[in-house]
Amino acid sequence: MSKGTPYISPEYNPHALQRDWGFLVSVERHELFEAMHKSLGTFRTVLCRSVVQHAAEGSEGSGAMPGHPANVTSEGIAQEGKQLYREVGLDIMTLALLADVPAHRPLHLTQNSLIGHWRWLRDVWRETQSRPKYDAAACQTRNAVSDALQNGKNNLAVAELRKMFKEVQHAPENDGLYISFLNSLSLFCPFIGTELLWRQGRIDHDPLGRSGTKDKEGLIE
Repeated sequence: MSKGTPYISPEYNPHALQRDWGFLVSVERHELFEAMHKSLGTFRTVLCRSVVQHAAEGSEGSGAMPGHPANVTSEGIAQEGKQLYREVGLDIMTLALLADVPAHRPLHLTQNSLIGHWRWLRDVWRETQSRPKYDAAACQTRNAVSDALQNGKNNLAVAELRKMFKEVQHAPENDGLYISFLNSLSLFCPFIGTELLWRQGRIDHDPLGRSGTKDKEGLIE
């Protein structure tokens, strides 16, 4: 961790990813940015709906949607989505809001929770940022993550995402599994997910400042 913030390291810097992919993600997930100024409870409901809707794209069902916003409390953490976004970034914020309990139940956020999710994303970054480009022609569009989301179990979906990452670690040669993991990761963590999908040639746009870049193996500063 560096420069006075627990959410930046020489390896994984979520703020750098947001600078690179902010325009694209803000367009593709505009509903999140439009709700940033609201309370964390309201933003959490919009966030869960967004994840479920994007997971359901291309399928027949629309998935179970959360109803009225449940209360979100915190210890020394911003109570507004926009401020928390500035402090920790959307990827960490999403995991913290959706990982522990279903979105219709109250949630208490802590610094330890935020740091724990940052550490997991750092582990994901360490494992994936230097992987070669795979030629997987097809990958599973439906998996345990999308099934949990369709059933209204956002916390179970995050648990399945973590389980899937362990499977990726244990089967580095399984390119279809890896791409499926990245697709699921991008539902919750669009910035790191978009970067890693771009490195696999699956994002048409280039990140800000790296237009036309041939080398997609470099570390984020």
